[in-house]
Amino acid sequence: MQDIYKIAAAFRSAIEEAIRNGEIRKMASFPMGCCGMASDLLQRYLFEQDVFTWYMSGRYGYGVNGESHAWLETMDGTVVDITGDQYKYKKLRFTEPVYVGLRTNGFHDKFELDEPKAYSREDDPFGGNHEFDLRYEVVMRYMKKCM
Repeated sequence: MQDIYKIAAAFRSAIEEAIRNGEIRKMASFPMGCCGMASDLLQRYLFEQDVFTWYMSGRYGYGVNGESHAWLETMDGTVVDITGDQYKYKKLRFTEPVYVGLRTNGFHDKFELDEPKAYSREDDPFGGNHEFDLRYEVVMRYMKKCM
């Protein structure tokens, strides 16, 4: 778990550095509203390191008071979340910028979960893969500096 934490922390640092340098404008509000995109990027990286993860997403509440969130989980159920601190000033009050641990932590276990998704490289006729690949390449450049 320590290695996963180290990787997750470095990956978050790489994203933050790329954003600071204006290279990932679509994630400028990071971590706010970036949990899905950040989890997608990290899931690809972990996949390339031969670490299988599930992309987890879910909802807490409904309507204007509802929240949604996304993170990864390993085969043994370990949560890997690099954007949970977007909730530090919200009702759910989670302050960890990088969390690697159990889902039964009083935060991740509150979400009504969607179907978990394994990493896959599906063709996207609308160019989404190209944009994703560009973001991923940027993060990889910074990842080399952060590891």
